[in-house]
Amino acid sequence: MVEIEFKIYHPCPSLSRRGVPTLPVGAGRLTIKNYMPQSINLKSGSLSWGDASYVILTGATAAGKSNLAIEMARQLPSEIISADSRQVYIGMNIGTDTPPQSILDEIPHHFINELNPDVTWSAGEFYQEARNRIRQILVKGKLPIVVGGSSLYLDALQFGFFENNSKDAIIREKYEALFRDGKAEEYWNRLNKLDPDYAQRFHYHDEKKLMRAFEIIETTGLTPSQVFDESQDTFEHTGYRVIVERSRPKLYEIINTRVLEMINKGLVDECKDLLEKGFSPTLYPMRTIGYKEVYQYLDNEISKDRMIELIQQHSRNFAKRQLTWFRNHPRDFTIEL
Repeated sequence: MVEIEFKIYHPCPSLSRRGVPTLPVGAGRLTIKNYMPQSINLKSGSLSWGDASYVILTGATAAGKSNLAIEMARQLPSEIISADSRQVYIGMNIGTDTPPQSILDEIPHHFINELNPDVTWSAGEFYQEARNRIRQILVKGKLPIVVGGSSLYLDALQFGFFENNSKDAIIREKYEALFRDGKAEEYWNRLNKLDPDYAQRFHYHDEKKLMRAFEIIETTGLTPSQVFDESQDTFEHTGYRVIVERSRPKLYEIINTRVLEMINKGLVDECKDLLEKGFSPTLYPMRTIGYKEVYQYLDNEISKDRMIELIQQHSRNFAKRQLTWFRNHPRDFTIEL
């Protein structure tokens, strides 16, 4: 049995529209037992949320999701599924804060070090394969613990994902050229005006998602949120979504410290190794936060100190957007660490 101290905030109104049970305001202790999250003990009494088959731990970067999942997994039969869009790639362990090999040997993990950086991995591919892995874990009598801050991946897992078949290479090439010219932030701001709910899910450095958003807009005439709302494919197994939070000052402090630790662990050498293995810095995973800045440094575009400052700044900006999005998104309850 695992007991975790937490605080619960007001339930999100949209939960009831999705048929998800809500919890009252209060503070108490989460109890997970019998291989499944089944009950919660509060000072005012005990509540049950029924037959949820798996737990989702999500929240902003550096909130403590992975450490919480590891502690849970050490105390009950379970396996961890990473919903991080980059940890799936081989050779990108430091920049994505992948758990050390000792933890991976101790606790079964999924979608960690499974693909080369030149292989496409999207929300559509994740949700199909993650559902299969969850089914397999349940057959073993274990609890699947899904961990990650990619809200697009988690929504796809629970509610399905629209995959537009009318992809247009010409549109995609147009936006690739615009983003190469440094227009990504400008177009993210445009998207934020058209579809703020979707735009708040990712940083403008995530050019793949940004390009996909405008491809959907131009080929369908609808915003991504409108398209996804019309194309739900709800998973047959019920998940219980927990948002892990820290105070913003503490979160930013952890982010700044984590970046320094990544540098000390050898992030620059990790980026060099990827180049030596033949992977181009123009590949999507290598254009994301923590890697793009290192390649600017290696190309003598910025100093090492500036590289560190930019990684910290971009990571904090990303966390801020995540906090804004999670604040208004469905959850079952919130844990404040």
